[in-house]
Amino acid sequence: MTGPVLDVKNLCVDYVSAQGLVHVVDDVSITLRRGEVHGLVGESGCGKSTLARALLRVLGPPAVISGGSGMREGAELLQRCARQLDAVRWVRMAIVFQGAIDALNPVLRISEQLVDALAAHGVNDRDEANERAKKLVDRVSLPRRVLTAFPHELSGGMRQRVVIAMALALGPQVLLMDEPTTALDVVVQAEILDELDRLRREMGFAVLLVSHDLPLMLERCDRISVMYAGRIVESGPVEAYRSGVPSHPNAAHLPGHPYVQHLLQSFPRLEGPRTINRALEGTPPSLFSPPPGCRFHPRCPAVMPVCKVEQPRLTRLPGQPADHVAACHLITQPAPGDGQST
Repeated sequence: MTGPVLDVKNLCVDYVSAQGLVHVVDDVSITLRRGEVHGLVGESGCGKSTLARALLRVLGPPAVISGGSGMREGAELLQRCARQLDAVRWVRMAIVFQGAIDALNPVLRISEQLVDALAAHGVNDRDEANERAKKLVDRVSLPRRVLTAFPHELSGGMRQRVVIAMALALGPQVLLMDEPTTALDVVVQAEILDELDRLRREMGFAVLLVSHDLPLMLERCDRISVMYAGRIVESGPVEAYRSGVPSHPNAAHLPGHPYVQHLLQSFPRLEGPRTINRALEGTPPSLFSPPPGCRFHPRCPAVMPVCKVEQPRLTRLPGQPADHVAACHLITQPAPGDGQST
């Protein structure tokens, strides 16, 4: 994994409503390195799906990209016109939407949908397109009989594999996956993710994996960014998050944001000593009128006066790698008794 394949800086996405603008993605920066799996996790409504869709410009009204930049190997994404975007979508970047049944046309057979996707990007020879469609279903370990089926005739796992095949049809370097295993049972979910990992090793693409399932992220990702109320509150290598799980033997790299620490303590473990799971009290704030200062402060057990008035910036955690950052005043405040005012 060398160099970024996608570099997003200060991205802002608003939704226009009768009550005013809703800042759903607020000044978010994220870097996706070549060949890695970068997890984007957070509670429902935090803006993670909006962020993923904004990168490929597939958000419709009332969503508006109000600021920021997105660079893919030196080329700007967010400022491109529709014609220029056609050269990027599915060719350089592709997306797997949440809910495969909604992403497929219910009145077209699978072969027709694959062939149409190829034809939209210059594969006009029908015989060639049909052969490539057969190879695509082979690649995602589906029997070729699915090519003659309608979406409703397939299981949820088979539909999800079809959508992944469509996304990989033109060999993109970046794959955005918006909760790709929602509504699938755990066995099928594992099969889909194992298949995706195999394809990633073979084809070399990078993945931005959007999910609210933190245990899944700990198992599947190289890096994780955590969103809360429209902002990134922590980002770092997956080992930092694994070390934050109670009873983990390695305490050298720990998560730095209280929200992340509570997330790690909220789900049960199947191995290790018995621990008490503690749910985080309260609910995320309304994005119509988020609280001043740190948006997590109404729920934070370690809140300080500064948290209520000043928004913390992402800061490198002391003693941690340079790419492990968190937005928390606890990181930058002097330790008690050192003679400095807090």
